[in-house]
Amino acid sequence: MESMEKIKIGIFVLFVVIISFSLMFMYIEGWTLLQAIYFSVATISTVGYGDFYPTSELGQLLTILFIVFGVSTGLYTLGAFAESFIGGYFKRYNRRIKMKKRIEMLENHYIVCGYGRIGRVVIDRLRESGLDYVAIDNNSEILEAEFEKDPNFNYIVGDATHDEYLIDAQIDRAKALISTVSTDSDNVYITLSSKRLNPKLYVVSKADEQVAMDKLLIAGADKVVSPYMIGGLRVAELAMKPGILDFVSTFMSIAKYEYDEDLEIRKILIGKNSKIRGKTLTESQIRYNSRVTIIGIKKENDLLVNPGPEIILEYNDQIYAFGTGEQLDVLESMV
Repeated sequence: MESMEKIKIGIFVLFVVIISFSLMFMYIEGWTLLQAIYFSVATISTVGYGDFYPTSELGQLLTILFIVFGVSTGLYTLGAFAESFIGGYFKRYNRRIKMKKRIEMLENHYIVCGYGRIGRVVIDRLRESGLDYVAIDNNSEILEAEFEKDPNFNYIVGDATHDEYLIDAQIDRAKALISTVSTDSDNVYITLSSKRLNPKLYVVSKADEQVAMDKLLIAGADKVVSPYMIGGLRVAELAMKPGILDFVSTFMSIAKYEYDEDLEIRKILIGKNSKIRGKTLTESQIRYNSRVTIIGIKKENDLLVNPGPEIILEYNDQIYAFGTGEQLDVLESMV
């Protein structure tokens, strides 16, 4: 039985016991209702002022029964309160210990600095993809509220511009850092700090102002995203070319919600030891083995859209492929 249920039952039984015995004391001792309730509460709380006490033998016998039932019920209710508050505290404490151990064991994870509107969307996406992450924010209330809803939520309370919190997030073993804090200056500082602590770390940062985008790239960010610019472009494209974007969005939504197909576009980098390196698209048999659609290949500064079968795949080429998550995973294993 849950602690709150025990408390509710205890309070109800305690109320019934007090009222029932008070009415009996009124009848046997000739007290008023207030005097009877006063005596019952003083007795059940073990205070016992002595200004009111039963004089008849029946009243004294009733008092003995009242002490047995009343004090037992009171102790039961008090114990339920203690279990609720003390037990809840230790439960939360143990969950935090487990979370701290999880964070200490993380590898190839994502560090999200800032748990505001954008940070929440980022973490929701990482969670849906089954990827490990840790959030850093100095607002303990929103982090703890999320932790109450999801015991597997990993977070650190602190200012991400301070190195010690990035170190606590195991930045030396992280795969990427995403900085979504509120000010551009803090995003620049976090980018500089993270690149100094882990030069190989992939950093994606948010920028509100256009001038901050260049500064973030100079600071070492691999990618800079401006939510306002992306939002503005999206609105403009919807206004100018509603049919195209609506078709793509509708197509992917139908695949997701009606056929349970998780369609996406993914960028895949060809490594040094790739099995398809040096082969043409036809020779690589990408389409045959993975069933994905190659929509583009980026070679240094050139982007080949809808590449032909004779295109040779080389080291550091970036393949843009369209397909289901499972199909794209097969392609990544080939590459």
